Amino acid sequence: MIQRMDPYMLPEIQAELARTNNTVTEYFAAIPVDVFFEHPPQVWSPAENLGHLSKSVRAATLGLRVPQAVSGLIWGAAAASRRYPQLIAEYKDKLETGAQSPPEFVAEMDMPTGDLAAAKQAVLQRWQQSAAKLESALAGWKDEDLDKARLPHPVLGKLTVRELVFFTLYHNLHHVNDVRVLLGEKAQEA
Repeated sequence: MIQRMDPYMLPEIQAELARTNNTVTEYFAAIPVDVFFEHPPQVWSPAENLGHLSKSVRAATLGLRVPQAVSGLIWGAAAASRRYPQLIAEYKDKLETGAQSPPEFVAEMDMPTGDLAAAKQAVLQRWQQSAAKLESALAGWKDEDLDKARLPHPVLGKLTVRELVFFTLYHNLHHVNDVRVLLGEKAQEA
């Protein structure tokens, strides 16, 4: 179930990240293999959505592994973090005005030849590995440090680490909902 959230402290963020990652895994794992790689023209398949999430989460993980001092030198000193609802409202505004995923985050996949179940499992495993690495990287941070470092985001500009994880929480569920709509289901986003 996708619910309205407003985590702020690190333990809350970690709990939401684990819950959200589990939601993504369970949802995509339940998609029938014959549907997983199919899509109408100009729309990402479920597999491509999950591949996109893997790429996005890997980028966030790399950002979390940049030492704070280096982050400040490269992207400047951080300002106060926005709350989750404010950041997500700004992201939704950007989407409504035409913001799109940069090419390096697009995961185009053709229908695999051979064993579709094995191909689906490989996409799911890449996602699970990416999600686990992000959770592990976040565990290396202290709550007070989440607002001290900034990282670049291709649509939202420079974000604090706290904001980057907020974005990741929303973004993962956003793509679950994209696939729900693609498959004729009702979106559950609040």
